[in-house]
Amino acid sequence: MRVVLLCLAWLTLGVRGSSAVEGKPGSLQVLLLPTIQYAHEDVWTRTPSERGPQFAGVGQVVREQPVHLLVSANQFGIGADGLAEVNYHVTFIRPDGTAGSHTGELKLIARATGLDPRYIHRAAEQIVFTAGPSDPLGTWRVVVEATDASSGATVRTEQPLTVRGDELLQEPLPPGTDQGRWLTGYHDKPVPQQLFAALKDVAEHPPANAKPTRDADNGVWLGFFEQVLTDNPWMLPHLVARLEQVRGRESELLATSLAYAKREELSFFKTLPNKARDAFMPHRLHPWPTPTAEPLNGRQLDVLWGRFFASGRYAPIRELVGVLSYYPYREAFDEFKKQEKKPAQPPVEVQKGIVFGAAVWSLRSNIQQDQVVRDYCEGILLRKELAPAEHNWLLGIFKAGVKDLPQVSPTQ
Repeated sequence: MRVVLLCLAWLTLGVRGSSAVEGKPGSLQVLLLPTIQYAHEDVWTRTPSERGPQFAGVGQVVREQPVHLLVSANQFGIGADGLAEVNYHVTFIRPDGTAGSHTGELKLIARATGLDPRYIHRAAEQIVFTAGPSDPLGTWRVVVEATDASSGATVRTEQPLTVRGDELLQEPLPPGTDQGRWLTGYHDKPVPQQLFAALKDVAEHPPANAKPTRDADNGVWLGFFEQVLTDNPWMLPHLVARLEQVRGRESELLATSLAYAKREELSFFKTLPNKARDAFMPHRLHPWPTPTAEPLNGRQLDVLWGRFFASGRYAPIRELVGVLSYYPYREAFDEFKKQEKKPAQPPVEVQKGIVFGAAVWSLRSNIQQDQVVRDYCEGILLRKELAPAEHNWLLGIFKAGVKDLPQVSPTQ
């Protein structure tokens, strides 16, 4: 079992307004959430502070799968000197009830002033738990004990975490799963154990009435697969073993997906066993739609969306918003269509105009459908990260995206 310290000191002052909890300050409350939602840092810091973000817990994992243990507190005391301080440690109890490893003292609330105990504050230091190859399967208990330095009060909380064998990776998609909804909603509750079933479904059941797309051009899937593998490198041996076993469309899609994810590791093919290498090699050198600093086709934007759907991270959304800098070329395509003699390759200005339109459409659509996209974009606007013209474009897209959202009454 490995326990890694994750220093997040900048999170200590992350007060979220909607996370307010009624109660008497000084009656320490501690929350513990095991999660594989690795974008939790972005979701906490890059979204508007007046709304508390939603994080998804995890109850079962496999060996070598990292679990981030999110610890937070509220209702802590304030000392006579105006300072707050809460410390904690974590103990891992094995399935047979014996004590496993434990941490030393960690900072939950670093000694500081100006903290409002009515709101939830995430720990200044958090840890990552990973069950190793020799750790026992079964349900572990993750126990957190926190001590409020101002009052001396100690609070204990715990969560179960089941470590399962490789059979977990055979988890099927839930009955009636919509392929598109599964992929776009994945970041809200990551389920890497369903990747194998999803890959098979994508390979064998392309979207109805959709134009056939080569696997090497399916930017959303390529970006999604690459990001899931980046976040879960422990899956690579299982994917290679799968490539040894499958045939037909599933083999082609898996080989293409691995070739894209490993495109910069030119010697990766040398690590593959014979059957997997034979399947992999025909897909190794495709002209991939890899995102660049200045994307010139919509497939590159699709890859960015795939990366976001797989992780919920801020960076892909920020790159997509960056395409709004192409606004001076927004009419170039219409002018290009009027030309009687067109060059075989449209000028860069025309390509940028097309990509600009694709970015505007996709941002508006996903702002309307996805809370995290909406919050990231609102955060960009509130922080005034963009040049004035681009800010105004994003503001217009944001307003258009939210105007038709269903209204929820206060009583609901």
